[in-house]
Amino acid sequence: MRSAVVVLAWNAAEAVQACLHALQQLNPAADQIVVVDNGSHDGSADLVATQFPEVVLIRHTQNLGFALGMNAGIAHLLAQPAPPEVIVVLNQDTLVDPGWLAALLAVMESDAQIAAVGSQIRYPDGKLQHAGVTLAWPRGVAQHRGLHTTDHYQSGDYVTGAALALRSTALQQVGLFDPGYTPAYYEDVDLCWRLRQAGYQIRYAPAATLVHQESLSISDPITRSAYYNRGRLRFVIKTYAWDDLIGVFAQAEMAFVRQYAHTFEGTVLRWAYDATLDTLDAILADRQAIGMLTPTDAHAQLTRILIGLRRALFHSLYRRSIAAVNTLASL
Repeated sequence: MRSAVVVLAWNAAEAVQACLHALQQLNPAADQIVVVDNGSHDGSADLVATQFPEVVLIRHTQNLGFALGMNAGIAHLLAQPAPPEVIVVLNQDTLVDPGWLAALLAVMESDAQIAAVGSQIRYPDGKLQHAGVTLAWPRGVAQHRGLHTTDHYQSGDYVTGAALALRSTALQQVGLFDPGYTPAYYEDVDLCWRLRQAGYQIRYAPAATLVHQESLSISDPITRSAYYNRGRLRFVIKTYAWDDLIGVFAQAEMAFVRQYAHTFEGTVLRWAYDATLDTLDAILADRQAIGMLTPTDAHAQLTRILIGLRRALFHSLYRRSIAAVNTLASL
C-alpha cells in the first residue's frame, strides 16, 4: 500500500530532527514524508528544509494547533492525483522502530473496513504508554489502555492520534480532524467515533512500536488538563445521545465535582466549563451537523447544567478550604 507520514512540528527542532532520522530507517520506507511546521521560531522549519530536502515542508506563520496543522498535511496528500492509500499522522516527539510502518500497513491490508490503526507507544524508559484508548462511561474520560503494563490488545473503539494510520478513502468520506478541539485533545477520539459511525473498524497494532516523550508541545500540567477537559466536554456534548447527556453524564459529572474535585481539578474544570459555555452554540451546530438529535431548547438546558456544575464546584472547593482551615486551627 502507498503510504505517507505527516509530522506536526512546533518549537522542538532537536525532536523533529531525531523523529525524521528514525523515519529514514523505516523498512519499508514511507512513499512520502510531510512536515507541517506550526509557526516555530526555533529554526525547526529551516532545519527540515536544509537537512531533509526530500521531505515536503508546509510552513505556517502561527501555531494552528493539532487538528488544523495535521489537516493541512493530510489535505495536501489527498489533493494529489493519486493520494497515498494510508496517511499516518505522527507527533514530533516520537522515535519509530524500523518495522513500525510495516506493522501498521499489514493491519490495514487485512481488511478494507479497517480505517484507523493505532500504534504500541512506550515511554523512553520502556514502560507502556498507549495500547489503545478507552472512554470511561459516562463522563467520557479518555484513558490509556494498558498503561504501564504488558499489553495483549488487538482492537478497540479508539486509538491515539500521536501515531495513527488512517485510510484515505475513509477520510474522504467522514472528513478530517475537527478543528473545534484546537489546540489539542480529543480530536483523535472524535475522528475514531465518526469512523465507527460510518461503519469502519478501529484496530491497534502491537507490532507497530515507537517511543513517545509525550506532551512536549503542552508541558504545563494545568494548561494540558484544562484543554483536555474542554475537549472531553465538547466530545460528550457533540456525540452523546441527548437523554444520556442530560441524564447519566450530568449526574456523574455533578457527583465527581461534589465528591472528588480538589484545587487543581477545580481550576481546570472551572475554566473548561466556562470555555464550553462560550462555544456552546458552535458545539451544538456541529452536533446537529452529524445528525445527533438536538432539541430546540438544547442551549438553555445545557447552560443550566454547566452553570450548575460551576456553582457546585465553587461550593465543593469552599467546603474543602473551610475543612482545611479548621484542621489547621485544631493543631
